[in-house]
Amino acid sequence: MTHQIEIVPAVPADAPLLAAIHAESWRRNYAGLIPAEYLEKCAPAERLATWRARMLEGAEAPLEVTILRVDGQPAGFSCLMPLAEFGYGIYLDNLHVLRKYHGYGYGKLLMAHCAASAARQWPAKPLFLYVLEGNSQAREFYRRLGGVESESFEDPFPGAGLMVPIRRVTWDDVEALVSRLQPVR
Repeated sequence: MTHQIEIVPAVPADAPLLAAIHAESWRRNYAGLIPAEYLEKCAPAERLATWRARMLEGAEAPLEVTILRVDGQPAGFSCLMPLAEFGYGIYLDNLHVLRKYHGYGYGKLLMAHCAASAARQWPAKPLFLYVLEGNSQAREFYRRLGGVESESFEDPFPGAGLMVPIRRVTWDDVEALVSRLQPVR
């Protein structure tokens, strides 16, 4: 069965959707890494406040937020923040695919979209993101895509009031990443 796949720009009214996907992704992928009580009780409201501030009030702008839809249903999203930590390059702050859509290449599709956008808009700038040390599935995904990890360091986890070990993953040659993510014909 062929699915209809769309990657569309998010609009301010999408803030609740982005927050819901973000909180669900955290609940599934950070279980055992972040306290369950925070993930269940606090993260949904905290993510909603964050996405409302970003999408409705322009916090942390500029942002490039895209939503992945499969057969019209939201399946994930990504968020590029080009000025967040410009010394490291273009920050890929979010790349989330809901669990029911895992295994179909949608994470690669979102990553390809982000890499192509970064290469086009900010040529010669690296692309980077942060990943929790314990998120072995994501770390392996980024390694397979040629991402280079930094040493582990402690960083505050948003809204949770705790420090967590993370790694910065960088692609210095974004054009090479774009090429690597091109579909094989």
